[in-house]
Amino acid sequence: MAALVDESHRLRKKVAVHCHGDQAAREAIEAGVDSIEHGSFMKAETVTMMKKRGTFLTPTLMASEWIMSKIDDYPQVLQLKAKAATAARSEMFRNAVKMGVKISFGTDAAVYPHGQNAKEFKLMVDLGMTSIDALKSATANDAELLGIAQKVGTLEKGKLADVIAMPGDPTSDITASEHVSFVMKEGKIVRQGQPAAQKVTESTPSPDVAAPVD
Repeated sequence: MAALVDESHRLRKKVAVHCHGDQAAREAIEAGVDSIEHGSFMKAETVTMMKKRGTFLTPTLMASEWIMSKIDDYPQVLQLKAKAATAARSEMFRNAVKMGVKISFGTDAAVYPHGQNAKEFKLMVDLGMTSIDALKSATANDAELLGIAQKVGTLEKGKLADVIAMPGDPTSDITASEHVSFVMKEGKIVRQGQPAAQKVTESTPSPDVAAPVD
């Protein structure tokens, strides 16, 4: 794995690793990957290693939240696994926030319907993250992780004018972020006003796609 990471970095590519288990995450972190996606069962020692090495954590809290809301639709063996993963990821995320691990924003959308990504913010805040840090995870932190912080991630002179706005103050009520009413992309307005209501068709993904498999 170290050789793969080294070669990827030589080609100026980032390395993200999908894993739930502690041992898999530890080996990936030691190999020098840029981010861990999920990391549900990571122990405190592994999270500490992430902090020391500057590895990003993309917790994808919304994925397990959605699965738990549909838990009765899954076979018993997957129900047990999903419940264990959800409980473990909550403790892991709290540890990561307390230790100051770099948190990046990603939601595993497609496990649940697209368009609900912003609900991840509230899950982060409910598990101990400040609203400001939750918002940074999807802006400045993601830009840093992806290596594009010189262009996006913060509102600064010389960067692209990528701006969103919403009614209310997301720093006092993070759920305001779920009601974006204005979008500017590279200086051009692409949305102004609330979008027309759309019916969301909910479907439960097949267990082999949605369930933790590591």
